[in-house]
Amino acid sequence: MRSRIVSIAALVGTVLAGAGCLSDGGSPPPPTQLELRGFQTREYDTQDMRLVMKAMVNVLQDMGFIINNADTQLGLLSANKMTDIAHSKREIKRAQKKEELLSKTLVLDCTANVSAFGKQSRVRVNFQQRVLGTNGATMSASPITDAAFYQQFFAQVDKGIFLQQEGV
Repeated sequence: MRSRIVSIAALVGTVLAGAGCLSDGGSPPPPTQLELRGFQTREYDTQDMRLVMKAMVNVLQDMGFIINNADTQLGLLSANKMTDIAHSKREIKRAQKKEELLSKTLVLDCTANVSAFGKQSRVRVNFQQRVLGTNGATMSASPITDAAFYQQFFAQVDKGIFLQQEGV
């Protein structure tokens, strides 16, 4: 009986400790590869891959991206968007004291794959951000893993497909 109580107490302690780790303001764990793939992928009720690609190109251009490559036969699309990074005077002075390079540009890269999926078209899109230094070299790169970001993107693609199907 005593060992059973100790086991239950240990289990409760572990659960509470785990809950404490999540509630301390720390960031949640990154999504698994399966979760990431899930919110990077969307199916559309059309077999017209060209229509889907065109809607994606329009959305990306509306977002300020430059289309680098679009191959409708392969269903591949790549684009990027460059943004200058503004630094405060304090950041500039600190970097000068430490003789560090400051990041100058943020590049958002997008790759997409559109493929036939039965009577539908399946889209998988991937966004990655790169920070470039003043010399143009990549200082860091990381994938965009925010589900809300992809939901917003696909919501715009949904609207674009609808408008194209309606001939607007």
